[in-house]
Amino acid sequence: MVIGTSCQKELSSDSAATAYISIRFHPKINGTPFRLNETYTNSFGESYSATIFKFYFGQIALSGNPQHSQAVNGDPYYLVDLADPSSLEINTTIKPGTYNAISVLLGVDSARNVSGVQSGALDPAKGMFWTWNTGYIYTKLEGTSPSSTQVNGKFEYHIGGFRWPYSAIRNFTVTLTDTDTWQLQEGKTLELDISVDMDAFFNYSYPVRISEEPVCMTPGELAYQISGNFAGAFQLTQFDIN
Repeated sequence: MVIGTSCQKELSSDSAATAYISIRFHPKINGTPFRLNETYTNSFGESYSATIFKFYFGQIALSGNPQHSQAVNGDPYYLVDLADPSSLEINTTIKPGTYNAISVLLGVDSARNVSGVQSGALDPAKGMFWTWNTGYIYTKLEGTSPSSTQVNGKFEYHIGGFRWPYSAIRNFTVTLTDTDTWQLQEGKTLELDISVDMDAFFNYSYPVRISEEPVCMTPGELAYQISGNFAGAFQLTQFDIN
């Protein structure tokens, strides 16, 4: 590494070295796009229609080999809302480099759950917050189903919780094979397409039957189990550098 003799020049050089990352989410079910207010069937044969689907996606970091990690710039957390198509794409900046992995937090870290009133994606006005004791809702899925025992056939899954042993904070990590890397040069954009499989929400590592468990509105064992399902819903399906 060459150390410059002028701090001013070194800072200027660092600030000019910018690359970009674009993450596009593709919620799907049974291989087709998942949309609000349309009827689908889960793996248990229960039909349902979603009216709300939101989740937090944050603390994005790329890492390389030899081991080093670089967090992307911009907001540490993003709220993805199926009702807002623009939120299905995240665009931000990162330092150029050679990377072979990406890691993301699904949820909100424990410190921010108890850090008082916040802004941006973590603004309580976004409707993703319980109380300062229980913290943020990491994933919200609401809708109706004839299989639900609730009034008007409603189902409500508000998934969160940061306390042991039922922390619903999960990680999504993808590591490329030994021969693959993302060689991200200055001015270039790493484009990532991520599928979100809604079949997994109901049946990945834990079976969630709407007829038996139509409501989850507090942290606890059920929220913990569903968070594991949701983490399994994410898959990196395509990437490119342009």
